[in-house]
Amino acid sequence: MSSSPYPTYLQRCGWATDSDAATSCKPLQGEQHCDAIVIGAGYTGLAIARRLAEQRPDYAIAVLEADYVGAGSPGRNSGFVLETVLSAPSKACAKKIYPLYQQAHQQLMQHSHLPTEVKQEAVFKAAATSRGEKALKQLSYFMQATGQPWHTLDAARLKQITGSDYYRSGISLPGNRLVNPAQLVSGIARHLPNSITIYEKSPALGLEQHHSSWKVRTSAGVLRAPRVFLANNAFAKGLGFGQSRSVTIFTYAGITAPLSEEARINTSSQGQWGILPAHRLGTTFRSTEDGRLLVRGMYGYEQEGGAEVKDILQRSLSKRFPALGGAQQLEQWWGGTTSLTANGAPLWGELKPGLFSSVGCNGVGIVKGWLLGGALADLSLGQSTLDVPELFGRPSWMPPEPLRQLGFMAVSSLEKKLAGGEQ
Repeated sequence: MSSSPYPTYLQRCGWATDSDAATSCKPLQGEQHCDAIVIGAGYTGLAIARRLAEQRPDYAIAVLEADYVGAGSPGRNSGFVLETVLSAPSKACAKKIYPLYQQAHQQLMQHSHLPTEVKQEAVFKAAATSRGEKALKQLSYFMQATGQPWHTLDAARLKQITGSDYYRSGISLPGNRLVNPAQLVSGIARHLPNSITIYEKSPALGLEQHHSSWKVRTSAGVLRAPRVFLANNAFAKGLGFGQSRSVTIFTYAGITAPLSEEARINTSSQGQWGILPAHRLGTTFRSTEDGRLLVRGMYGYEQEGGAEVKDILQRSLSKRFPALGGAQQLEQWWGGTTSLTANGAPLWGELKPGLFSSVGCNGVGIVKGWLLGGALADLSLGQSTLDVPELFGRPSWMPPEPLRQLGFMAVSSLEKKLAGGEQ
């Protein structure tokens, strides 16, 4: 089982380029003292650091990143920036969360300094089976009850947008965005206040409490501060926190080479689009700005899969776009982690005096992570903030191994059967 405090991915992410990762941040060397330590330079960690710097300009804030910014899990997702609330503990909670997600979405783009001219890409849920269509009908009731925008899409319209006749129906989700996630998180990192220092290639290997302060050890240095923030999601367990509340899941993505002009016209004549599956274990698809197709799917428990992953992703892609022939072959594939809790609630708040946590993104990481990171910084400063447990719930207990894995595999096997053609 994976208990490492930092990621060691087998495959290079297809999103990242040398320019994406060019944040010019050196590793931590020697021993240093600061006012706050943030472990993890993803959306949550950078939101924490930025909010602290805005509220306390005199703070010296250190952010530890195990790899280069954008090379880890935050840069390995499929790039859906979702302000739509697709699930919540109640409809009343979803109504409250939705405007918060909208605001967080705006902040993300503002602080990344990425172009924002085009916002209304076609992002939608789509169903390929009768079971999937029933799920979409339930989602439409939820959207209407929570006051969120949506409209239905029939099979003809879905084919017009994507070039694929695989889907029966869909629900359009206005207001969302498709991005290169490695560029997004790197852009945010490059435009932080000067009081924040990011240390790349500096994984947190140990965390200890010493009286009223905390000590974080890396391979080449030590940081000490009165407050520490865990924003390393799946890897908080490796530092001794969240073991009884979360599991580490690997998901996978593959991307084609840029398509020919004819293939682009067939698959993206009306601009970029992104498909979220009707079933949670279904497969996600999207087009990219540079004319490629991306597929994301599969789940691995606590460890990264091997070469068989590419074949499974390839089959999912080929089923949707058989007319592309050889052009649909995946050029790259990679894995990334997320942290799941049993009931989908985040492990959020003050775990011990001076130790704060926002982990357990449950696969909805970009906007949600930014929102919860900023709220956690406010909590640490004693300021009024969101009632996160009320809006998102508290993570429920999970049984120890091997019962945990057995339970996960049993549920996963059942859900895969239920997903059927949505995979």
